[in-house]
Amino acid sequence: MKYLGIVLILGVLGAGLTSNVRAQSADTLTLSEAIRMAIRQAPTLAEGEAALARAKAQYNEIESYALPQLAGNASYARIDPVVTIPFSLPGLNEVFQTQPNNNYNANFQLQQAIWSFGRYEAEDRVAQSGIKSAQDQLDSYRAQVAYQTTQIYYAILTTDEGIAVEQQQVSVLQQNLTQAQTREKQGTATSLDALNIQARISATQSTIEDMESTRRKQAAMLRRLLGLSSTTNITVARPGTSPSLPEDLLALDTLADRQRPEILAAKDAENTARLQVESARNNNDPLLSTTITGGVKNGYLPNLNQMKLNWIGSVDFHWPILDGGRTHAQVDEAEADYQAAQARTRDAELGIENDVDQALADMQASRKRLELVKVQIDEAQQAYQIAQVRYQNGVATNLDVLTAQSALEQAQLQQAELMFNFELSQYNLNKAVGTPLW
Repeated sequence: MKYLGIVLILGVLGAGLTSNVRAQSADTLTLSEAIRMAIRQAPTLAEGEAALARAKAQYNEIESYALPQLAGNASYARIDPVVTIPFSLPGLNEVFQTQPNNNYNANFQLQQAIWSFGRYEAEDRVAQSGIKSAQDQLDSYRAQVAYQTTQIYYAILTTDEGIAVEQQQVSVLQQNLTQAQTREKQGTATSLDALNIQARISATQSTIEDMESTRRKQAAMLRRLLGLSSTTNITVARPGTSPSLPEDLLALDTLADRQRPEILAAKDAENTARLQVESARNNNDPLLSTTITGGVKNGYLPNLNQMKLNWIGSVDFHWPILDGGRTHAQVDEAEADYQAAQARTRDAELGIENDVDQALADMQASRKRLELVKVQIDEAQQAYQIAQVRYQNGVATNLDVLTAQSALEQAQLQQAELMFNFELSQYNLNKAVGTPLW
């Protein structure tokens, strides 16, 4: 019985080291690997990447407006009748035809914008802002998937540690059962002691079965998130510590404002809406361009049917004067969208400030509870050792030993849960300020 206290102490340490032992396995799935796999599989990421590709394509489209535009044209026209002029000279009677009946024309037309007076530039800025918005939204999708994976990963870790603690308790109880049966044979104890221990072993084994069932469900959730088959074994390992952060609320709010994807996306959307207002105001700006057309056609005197090279160049100036109020309405619409975007940005800022405040409070409270449970384990350990000594000296019952052991077991389980809750709360604080984990 003297070494049972040492066994329990090693059990407490073993519960914390179990995941580190598993980390040495080649089949262990690390948190960073799980996050990468989840991001590759997430449908929302495909949606975000498509939106980014669309924004880039829209930018390329607007860029093309300022580039030369080349088109090929070909036409045929039959004209009947055509104007003819008869004339006579001594010994000669002729009919002069003003144009051919069969008209052929093939040419290339080159157009180039010379000056758009700011119209194309405004549209270009809108498109560039749209690309940044799409990129920030994609980062927001990545963050959501990364932290969802982290939560499930830590849930499995917590369950694994709980199972390890309970299995250690079964081992200790079986040793206690052996001693109780020995004492019963020696006549220093009754069969009630062994029966109580057996009942306790059965209850603990039932708890282990419940935990293993929970673990299977958690593993199924993680496999689905990672796109793994149902036969894939999931073994997790305790990850390294998350990036450390200051515990000053103002500093955390400033950090979140600078890197939280939702804030960045909202600000980008606001900036895009502002640029849309400027672009709408430029819709009636003049446009100066040039056009050069060259090709072959017939219809030239004196041989109307002969195909000849030809070209024409022009400089065009287009200035919309009256559009029935369309531009004014477009500006009003864009300004309303801008005001709505400003409101969404402010709402996002308030929501994220609340996220940071809550995450910081949760982390600090979790750390305090973890410190308290360490004291509780020390006290429960001492109580268990005292109960063991008293039982050996005949001044305490086996029920006293089981009660003390149960208190120690609960403290160990609570420590395993709080240990990972504290680490997860650190990740949650990083999530609140927008620290990228992918």
